[in-house]
Amino acid sequence: MFEDVVKKVLIIITLVVLIVSVAGLYMALNAVIDIFIGYKYAPIYKVLLNLAILVLAVYVLKTLIYERKETSTEKE
Repeated sequence: MFEDVVKKVLIIITLVVLIVSVAGLYMALNAVIDIFIGYKYAPIYKVLLNLAILVLAVYVLKTLIYERKETSTEKE
């Protein structure tokens, strides 16, 4: 019981740190695009970056939902 609570708290802390680091990486990559890519092509690279973030977020959500369904069916 106590171990499960500690595990859940550590997972939540890890997810918060991950979200903050992804946001920082996203802002830094946008700054790099603004600096090193010409103004004509910067929107294209930003769209590609946003698309990559979207695909990654959908994959992570799908994985988490699938994992949650698996654990709930194992308990039954």
